[in-house]
Amino acid sequence: MTGTQIQSTFIKDILTGILLYVLIITLMFIIPLTGVATWLFLPLPVLFYRLKTGRNSGIVIMLASLAILMLVTRNIAMITFYFGSLLMTGFILGECIENHFPVGKIMLFTFLTVFSTCLAGIFLYSAIQGQDIQQLISGYIANYYALSGDFFSELERLYPEMNLDRQVFEKENSVLLLAAPGIFINSYLMMMWLNILVMRKILVRKGIVVKTIENLNCWKAPDYLVFCLIAVSVLIFFASGVLKFICVNLLIILLFVYFFQGIAVVSFFFQKKRTPFAVRFFFYLLIAILPQFLFLVIGCGLFDTWINFRKLDTATS
Repeated sequence: MTGTQIQSTFIKDILTGILLYVLIITLMFIIPLTGVATWLFLPLPVLFYRLKTGRNSGIVIMLASLAILMLVTRNIAMITFYFGSLLMTGFILGECIENHFPVGKIMLFTFLTVFSTCLAGIFLYSAIQGQDIQQLISGYIANYYALSGDFFSELERLYPEMNLDRQVFEKENSVLLLAAPGIFINSYLMMMWLNILVMRKILVRKGIVVKTIENLNCWKAPDYLVFCLIAVSVLIFFASGVLKFICVNLLIILLFVYFFQGIAVVSFFFQKKRTPFAVRFFFYLLIAILPQFLFLVIGCGLFDTWINFRKLDTATS
């Protein structure tokens, strides 16, 4: 290819990436039911074009898409933190995959980079607004309780025969708010995992094999994490206040890490036994809808730390 053709292809890829993001966000606003699925795979276009065309084009696609979204929605704060963090996630994932990081380090490094950037952005935003972080968070919590109170009142009006108990509702609401950071981080980790899985499939179809993300069903959490899980589980019964808040969310995150390990164990044996797709799909569906199967998978991942179900070489795991 000539230099002109290469440049033309480069520009075409950048424009295609930007257009793809605009179409995805447009679809998200036109058909709200696609919101969750769209959110899960928003990092994918930047991830794909970062690996296909390089770092510079990935940055251009990321910043140009963000700028267009800001102009269209005119909600700079929400767009910057919400969509900006997802665009950045795709870019950082691409950087890590290209540098052949192990999958655990890919997810940890991406999370820490995006989280620290967003945290810096929040401090900057609070400074511009003339509020400290505590006031900002308190305001959001107050809005959350106000909205949930309105929601409960609407439920009481629509379904008076249900005899709803406001105290029970408020208690459950407080528990949900207490666990909100852990739940959010877990959903973010799941999003990264799904994007890595899809990207691996795309790379394989193009004849590209990245060894660090090839055998994901051989992934294993570091052994020391199990001691962290035990310590947090014990401490949670004695802690109070901020310490209890931290322990609860750490426990949720650590359990989710072992859920990943459990899924890896299950996937390993499905692959080894060449289990039909229908059986795999049915089992994964049960995990999604039945808490008993979810905790069974978490237990499988936890006990794999000691039993080593897959008989992995501990030197290479």
